[in-house]
Parts: sequence; structure tokens; C-alpha cells
Amino acid sequence: MSNLVESFNSWIKKERRLPITQLVDRIRVKLMDQMSDRRDLGLKWETVICPKKDRKLGELFTLSKTWNVVRSNDELYEVHSDPFVSVHIGRRTCSCGEWQINSFPCVHALCALKRSKRNLNDYLERYYFTETYREVYVKCINPIPTIWKTADLDYCKDVLLPPLCKRPPGRPRTKRIPSTGIKTRKITCSRCGKVGTHNRSTCTEPLEI
Repeated sequence: MSNLVESFNSWIKKERRLPITQLVDRIRVKLMDQMSDRRDLGLKWETVICPKKDRKLGELFTLSKTWNVVRSNDELYEVHSDPFVSVHIGRRTCSCGEWQINSFPCVHALCALKRSKRNLNDYLERYYFTETYREVYVKCINPIPTIWKTADLDYCKDVLLPPLCKRPPGRPRTKRIPSTGIKTRKITCSRCGKVGTHNRSTCTEPLEI
């Protein structure tokens, strides 16, 4: 969850200091533009599976060329890799655990599917298909024009003004407050020789002459 928040904060880095109404509208515009770009991108793809995952499958097939696969029954196989693993096609499980975690066939599962001569696409989640990607972005966010909005507003009734408060003393914070549990790497400053979080270019320690 922390990674998602950090990515979102970075995405709206220029807009996050705006008032809340302007911030929400800027996010709407960014989403509208992003969805339009991804819709056009999806229409250019010619592969059944999204290109990134299609390339991943190619890499896994190349990696597994030298491995031997032994069949136990129609759905259970043993892959002689390092170490040996068992793959159950019907349950979509592998003893390495990767297939269950990612919901995407691991290299051992690809070996078993190739040995069974089954259609690989039948064992891929719909999430990874180009068709699904296009369906996600088929709809668009409609523009919100302001040409019909009246400029004669009664600011006492129609506009919610910010609260009256004094600016706190000191310079406004520009760096984010670190999340709980984040470990900061300690470095040694080549100017003052102290261990901390600053380096020579940001060092403000007085030097003894």
C-alpha cells in the first residue's frame, strides 16, 4: 500500500499543493488523458496476450528448453529442473509456488503444458489478454466544460471559502514525512567526517581550523 501511495504522490507532484477543488479537477484531467493514451496503445497491439507478458513467455520457453518433463497422469507432471518440482495443471499449482502467487504460469508450468500439448491460452487469466486491456479502457472520462457556468456567484452562499487561519512560523515543509518503519541508510560525509544522512554537497557542519 505504501508503494501505491508513493507512486500516486509522485504522479501528482506538481498539483498536490493546489486547493482541493482544483486538485480534484487536475486529477480528473490527468486520468482522462492517461485513459485516452492507453486506449490508443491497446488498439496498436497485435498479440493475443499483452506484449510485456508475451515477451515473458518467450523468455520462459527459452529457459526451459533443456529440462525434462515426466508425466504422472493427465494433469500431474514432474519437471526435472534444479530442484525437481511437481506441476498440477488442473489445479494450476506448482510446488515452487510462483504460479499460485502471480496467477501466471511459471517456467515449470510452461514445461508441463508443452509436454501435455494443451493450449496455453486456456491456462492464462483473462487479466493478461489484450482484449481485456482494451475493455478496461474502452470507456472515457467526459470533459467538464465551464462555458455554461455563471460568473455571478454569491460568494457568501455558493462558494466554500478556506478557513481563516494564520500562517505557522518557519519555512513550509517541502519534503514528505517518512512512513513508519522506513530505514534510512547512514552515510559518512567526506567534508566533516560525521555519520548521518548528508553528504559533502549538503553539509552544514562547522569545520575546525
